[in-house]
Amino acid sequence: MKRDDGNVVRVFAGPLVLVEMYQGQLKGIGIESRVVGTELAAGLGSALSGSTELWVKEEDLERAKELLTQEEQRAAAKE
Repeated sequence: MKRDDGNVVRVFAGPLVLVEMYQGQLKGIGIESRVVGTELAAGLGSALSGSTELWVKEEDLERAKELLTQEEQRAAAKE
């Protein structure tokens, strides 16, 4: 996904490890995404835990939200 791909929206913000995991899962269902803020995470570590963001095309937003909701529910069920 490029910067000029049209309307892109933030679908998630959180720790880099979660953002990258969600990006891989979105890719698995055919949704392109872009990670933003990795330079902050690398430079400041956990000081800014929500500074890493995952962005998708606006047209994919609902499908992406559904996947993330399912993943969050799975994680909560394991606790």
